[in-house]
Amino acid sequence: MKKILFLFISLTCLFAQTETDKFSQAHRAFENNNYSLALRLFKEITATGKLEQQKLSSAKFYSAECFLNLDQLDAAAVEFESFLDEYKFSNYKPTVLYKLGTIYFTKREYRKVRERLTTLTTEFPFSEFHGSSFYWIGETYASENKFVEAEENFREAIANKKTNKYIINSIYSLAQLYERTGDFGSAITNYDELLTYYKQSPLAPKAQLRIGICYFNQKDYDNAILELTDSEIKLLSYEEISEARFFLANCHARLQEYSDASQILNELSANVVEEQFKNRILFSKAWIDFQQTKYNDAFDKYKSLTETANDSLKILSLYWCGECKRYLGDSKGADTIFKEFIEKYPSHRLVAKAQLARGSVFVSQSNSVDAEAALLNATISPDKQTKTKAYAMLGEIRLNAMRYDDARKYFSEAMKLKPDQQDLRNRTQLGYSVSEYFLNKYNEAEKNLTELKERDKTFESDKVNFYLAEIYFATKKYSAALKHYNIVKTSDKSILRQTVLGKAYSYFNMKDFTNSIFFFGDYIEKFGNEKNLAEVKLRLADSYFGSKNFNEASAIYKELFSKDRLSSESDLAFYQYCQSLFKAGKANEAKNAFEQLQQKFPKSKFTDEAQYVIGWIDFQQNDYNSAISGYRRLISRYPRSELKPLAIYNIGDAFFNQGNYDSSIVYYSKVIESSPNSQYILDAVNGIQYAYVAKEQPENAITFIDSFISANSDSRYSDQIFFKKGDLYYSIDNYGEAIKAYKGFIAKYPSSGFVSNAYFWIGKCSANLKNETEAVSNYNTARQRSPKTDIGISATLELAKIYSSKKQYDNAIRVIDESVAANSTSNQVAEMLFTKGSNESLAKKTNDAAATFEQITSYYEGTIFAAKAKVELGEIEIERKNFEKAQAYLREIGEKRLDDVGAQAQYYLGVALFNQGNYSDAVTAFVRTRSIFSGYDEWYTKSLMMLGDCFVKLDDKKQAKEMYRSVLLRHPEGEYAQEAKRKMRGL
Repeated sequence: MKKILFLFISLTCLFAQTETDKFSQAHRAFENNNYSLALRLFKEITATGKLEQQKLSSAKFYSAECFLNLDQLDAAAVEFESFLDEYKFSNYKPTVLYKLGTIYFTKREYRKVRERLTTLTTEFPFSEFHGSSFYWIGETYASENKFVEAEENFREAIANKKTNKYIINSIYSLAQLYERTGDFGSAITNYDELLTYYKQSPLAPKAQLRIGICYFNQKDYDNAILELTDSEIKLLSYEEISEARFFLANCHARLQEYSDASQILNELSANVVEEQFKNRILFSKAWIDFQQTKYNDAFDKYKSLTETANDSLKILSLYWCGECKRYLGDSKGADTIFKEFIEKYPSHRLVAKAQLARGSVFVSQSNSVDAEAALLNATISPDKQTKTKAYAMLGEIRLNAMRYDDARKYFSEAMKLKPDQQDLRNRTQLGYSVSEYFLNKYNEAEKNLTELKERDKTFESDKVNFYLAEIYFATKKYSAALKHYNIVKTSDKSILRQTVLGKAYSYFNMKDFTNSIFFFGDYIEKFGNEKNLAEVKLRLADSYFGSKNFNEASAIYKELFSKDRLSSESDLAFYQYCQSLFKAGKANEAKNAFEQLQQKFPKSKFTDEAQYVIGWIDFQQNDYNSAISGYRRLISRYPRSELKPLAIYNIGDAFFNQGNYDSSIVYYSKVIESSPNSQYILDAVNGIQYAYVAKEQPENAITFIDSFISANSDSRYSDQIFFKKGDLYYSIDNYGEAIKAYKGFIAKYPSSGFVSNAYFWIGKCSANLKNETEAVSNYNTARQRSPKTDIGISATLELAKIYSSKKQYDNAIRVIDESVAANSTSNQVAEMLFTKGSNESLAKKTNDAAATFEQITSYYEGTIFAAKAKVELGEIEIERKNFEKAQAYLREIGEKRLDDVGAQAQYYLGVALFNQGNYSDAVTAFVRTRSIFSGYDEWYTKSLMMLGDCFVKLDDKKQAKEMYRSVLLRHPEGEYAQEAKRKMRGL
């Protein structure tokens, strides 16, 4: 039994040994490219199935590889597919998926390519085939003209270049894709990338050629010539070089460099053997003749091609024969050829042009009747392009005839057909948009013109931008209108005239009078004979008026009115003429003109204003009696005028300025009695208050306010008038009564918008009464109620002042930080930050203070607090002994400002020099303080003291004593006197 078992095991091992040897033999055959033998052996191994799974899967894989290398693609695909079914988790799976993808691509089974390679990219995102898979997927979509999907995958392929061995092909294919879709700019970008990074690639010269052709298709012929003459072109094949030169010739032709173009074409003709290429060259020569109006020569060449060519050039040449006849004026001959063309090639893309040819001839001859008849016949054609062009031309005929509704209908029919030709689509959309504009359908017109401009910036740029500008102007979008007017560079006089006028009116309506003056003036200079000249001159005068050049404005107004060039309805212009005289300082002329306005335009809305200004002119000249008379005339002439309360109030002001307080009170009271809800009531109450104070009868003012409130409790100004009781008491330093008044205000008007103000002023009064606890409480209430208002900020600053006086610097800094955070855009931020920095300095937080002051100088340059911050920084740098930096801060402010801040800066500049031992320069600095800032006693006195110290250091005791005596003369007592005496004793 043991022997039998041993024999079985031995035979099994021997068999395994044999299968392993066969696998090795098959692998060696594969490596030696003996794929037939390798295939037979691998097939035998997989058929027996006696090896372990790993080697069986390898045998299956290599069997498929053998089929592939033997160019048996169908068998290879079947074997690989079978492998996937049998060995789903094999390490060969990514390779098998990739191989299947490339096999299916070769077989043009694009759906299967995408299925296998998408599985590969999804399941094995880190495989060595990841980037290459996207490339092949992109090629499948490109082959099916699915350009969006192709672009997406080519981009992925390029992005994964580490796993894409076709990176150069990916870039080239993406560029070709853009070229095919007409996105020549993107095509150029990608071809250029290939040239930049892969210069040695065989595709580089081809990319160079394609760049030239792309520029040609973009009609950028200059750049096309540069690219097509690049040295890289020489590396192409002979056929490709000929293609490059062919396009080079056509570039020269498009640039009207016909001699250069002809020379290249002649050279190509002499060297090219291929008949089809020769025909292309002859066709280009015919086109050049046509462009040079050599229609007979062009006809002969085209006619020759109709007889010798057997491709698309034969068809095109027949069409162009008809065009040659049309341009030669041979309408009959053109008609015959076009009919032949239509009959022979009814589905050709040029049939539309052929059918429209007769209509075009009639249009060029201004024969609109026959043209319309021909074009209406063309609209019956089943060909979409023919119908579209016919409708478009009918629309243009009606548009020129100013029959806008008909034009819109024809253009609309053309647009419904969605023409394929971009130029035709553009023409149709432009005509439709212009029709919409003239029919006041601005939104639709704007939408279509904007779409047209975005689609093709080169098409009729002047007209598109002009009508966009007109639409924006009509809808009062003047900035947008100007943007488009400025793009218009036309030589068409009618468009140019309207463009200049449009610019002028746009600037005028935007109140940019400097520019409106320029363009109205430009219009008058260029189009001085137009019928609307008086209107334009009037707007020029209005512009001068708006820019406050009243002399120029009044001169033009005067010219227009003296020549009766303005209608009887031009009361506004006459009013502005009057205002121009007034504001130009011609008071008497202005008064006479305002009187004329009332006589010339008795029903004008400006009559009462004219009379008011007459009174105001007298008031400004301190002729109060005449002013009173003028205002009384306004009241009697225009008893219903809205200016009546103001006139009454101004009479009160006139009496007040004369010192006639009783009469002023009478008239101020009339304002309140007759117009308790007028906007002038607060001014009237102020006037009464000031009048009683001037009479030293403040209590009468209080009594008046109480009486008004009692009689007019429903007035919308009652709370503000009551508030003035507190203001009155505060102004006469009666802080106790002021507090009572403000508290009474809060109790009576708890919902008023001035409650926070009342708390603030209670705080001010309390602070003046040295009741700091009450002050702090009320300031805090004001801040809490109105944290983001000026009164809240003022309360914060007053609160910080109290905390600082009590040496509670951290509290001062805290409340400032809270307000700054809540009011980051306020104009008072710089002041709050300066207060914060000052408290940080007092708290000996020097670094924090410096940072705060630097923040002010960085973000609030130009404010008084930026200047003060620089002085504080100068003092800090002196303490740090950083004298150079201190002097830079202090010298800047000392030289720029002549106020107390400048005086302080100049003084500390001297201190900085003194502390460095530079006593002579310090003397100069302190002398400048004494000479220029003598009005600021603190810095003047301190400079005298420091001058004495400088002279001590310079060992000039006589001069030192003189400086100290000057201090004593200015301050015989006090701290300065004590210090000066001490220093004199020290001498």
